[in-house]
Amino acid sequence: MTEQRNQLADLFAACWKDEALKQRFMADPKAVLAEYGMPVPDDMDVNVVENTDTTVHITMPAPPSGGMDLSDEELGNAAGGSGDNSCGPLHIFHVC
Repeated sequence: MTEQRNQLADLFAACWKDEALKQRFMADPKAVLAEYGMPVPDDMDVNVVENTDTTVHITMPAPPSGGMDLSDEELGNAAGGSGDNSCGPLHIFHVC
């Protein structure tokens, strides 16, 4: 997951320096993510929004499959992450 965070950090930094790249990223995030080594499955939508000084966007993760059958501890691990990177490179997109 650290590599993916570094890739995203590099992309964000590039967008801050290059307004045209930022606009492309916001308009076609899947294409730009693929260019930066983070391909997204065809059946997944990606939305990019930009925080400002007066607006912060918070993403509520989807509940885990069978979420109603999980204990409070298991739900906490699913929501907060257990540090397990076993689900592969798209973990950052919450695909696992």
